[in-house]
Amino acid sequence: ALRDGQFFLLYQPIFDLPSREAVGVEALIRWRHPQRGVVPPDHFIPLAEESGLIVPIGRWVLDEACRQAAAWAGEGLGIGVSVNVSAYQLGRRDFVDDVRRALQESAIEPSSLTLEITETTLVRNVPVACEHLGAVRALGVRVAIDDFGTGYASLSHLQRLPVDILKIDMSFVAALNKYPGWSRELLHASELLQAILGVGQALSLAVIAEGIEEQSHMAALEAMGCE
Repeated sequence: ALRDGQFFLLYQPIFDLPSREAVGVEALIRWRHPQRGVVPPDHFIPLAEESGLIVPIGRWVLDEACRQAAAWAGEGLGIGVSVNVSAYQLGRRDFVDDVRRALQESAIEPSSLTLEITETTLVRNVPVACEHLGAVRALGVRVAIDDFGTGYASLSHLQRLPVDILKIDMSFVAALNKYPGWSRELLHASELLQAILGVGQALSLAVIAEGIEEQSHMAALEAMGCE
């Protein structure tokens, strides 16, 4: 697939809630298979990680996303791009070199690139994560903790990790309309969201809520102060 150019990226928008403007996108890989059609990532990424092929695939995603960001910038559309990074990639010594090269070849502003690492990935090896993420942040790249709330990152980990953004896992947002009307469960879901927003504020981290698909989700999060 990599050799024959069968991978492509979709871009999911990230909105600023007060202005309703798209301020960034998240790059999402898909595989256009000649027999199976479009294959979603959960059907091939686990095997790619197990086999080590996630390294050249991840490198391609990074290069392609940066190339697209550069093309948009050339059209006057200054928009940030987020790229997912696997545990296998993050643990490799040449990871920082891959990021540096992608920035140099695309000539985008480093601050327009965000690397997303899941909470579970980060806590597997905190010292290595701190070292490699610190190095990419020194380049000017931003770092986001993806799927926050589903892993086991303690507050002490969060204080140590060189990150800029918390991305609240969509399961917390989905819980807002899982329980219609007032209920103890709805109150619990709202309190959890409020607590995560509070953690972000206390640590001076931006917070992105994933999976806002209904007006009620957006209204509830805005009322909590999520931007």
